[in-house]
Amino acid sequence: MSIESDPTDSAEQRPVWAWIDRAALRHNARRARALAGDRTVIGVVKADGYGHGATKVARALLAEGIGRLAIVSVAEGAALRRAGIGSPILLLGGMDDVAGAERALKWGLVPVLQDERGVALAQSFGSADARFAVELEVDTGMRRMGASPTSASTLLARILDAPQLALSGVFTHLARADEPELAPSRGQAEALAALLAEVVGEEQGERGPDRHLANSAGLFRLEEIEAGAIETTAVRPGLMLYGVSPFADRSAEALDLEPVMTLAARVVATRRLSAGDSVGYGGEWTADRETTLATLPVGYADGIPRAVLGRGRVHLAGASRPIVGRVSMDSICVDCGDDPVEIGDVATVFGRTPEGARVPVEDFARAAGTIGYEILVGVGGRVPRIAGDGPPKADPYA
Repeated sequence: MSIESDPTDSAEQRPVWAWIDRAALRHNARRARALAGDRTVIGVVKADGYGHGATKVARALLAEGIGRLAIVSVAEGAALRRAGIGSPILLLGGMDDVAGAERALKWGLVPVLQDERGVALAQSFGSADARFAVELEVDTGMRRMGASPTSASTLLARILDAPQLALSGVFTHLARADEPELAPSRGQAEALAALLAEVVGEEQGERGPDRHLANSAGLFRLEEIEAGAIETTAVRPGLMLYGVSPFADRSAEALDLEPVMTLAARVVATRRLSAGDSVGYGGEWTADRETTLATLPVGYADGIPRAVLGRGRVHLAGASRPIVGRVSMDSICVDCGDDPVEIGDVATVFGRTPEGARVPVEDFARAAGTIGYEILVGVGGRVPRIAGDGPPKADPYA
């Protein structure tokens, strides 16, 4: 099943689903725009909109005034174009070869360049009559992608002088904006500012090419990071759009973000255990008392990391319940103690309960020893995404 599908026949589905709250997505988009001020907001919808469904996410973001989108691969950009998305799309992954450049141009994507090869490739496909819009990424500290500080000025000058190319933007990527100490991020901002002052100058017009560096964490602290060294014209939020905090010490609720995805499942079996009964493969968990066990039809094929054993929890029957026993491909078990729980009850892995209570994906991620990004994009393709406005319903198909 494509994760872009919107199933309506619950009889064909396992009783597990991902509810996509369009109202929450719109709220987060407005939050990003408010933080950005008069800067252009480039909404990052790579990895199928962080697992939420890129096309639906893109349409919602554009409807809220987000002016541009960003993806990683040509295939991701082509899918948006085929769906009728006409906004500017930044191709963060750039172009690998001639075929990739040809397809990027065909679909009207704005590729990121970072070396001489990329510039030459873009020049070969652009012309003075149909200039190829490109952006230059500068490596000011991430040490991952982008032109090195020593080569960036030469590449930037070459792009500006090439009649076949139109410089859409120059950017860098903050490596440590989520940390309390902002000195490293300020250093990156200063390095980008120095390059722009050296090569672009004032001759590019009042605005010139976009200048951007802020991811979600950077957007919340942008004024402090820029600190008078640079005035950016765009921002690139990703994670915050989906209602997840980019900070370890600040919750999404404290940042006024609303969770967009809720992963939920119905109880499919219950049984009463005696003290000494073990659960799951390998018998790694043993009941130390008489207790009720509930089985949920969601496992590691659906995005539940095996690492949550002994640490992960779900919300079920009005309380937070521990996951016990090994995570299987298709199921997990939950210890419910002596509380009443029945087949058909809804368990919330993360997101919001049908009553509207928050079950933060950040908490679930910490239990798995990972981050919210990985949990969201890890929700499996066989889990139907069902879109609606507001908190999830107890019956998502109603």
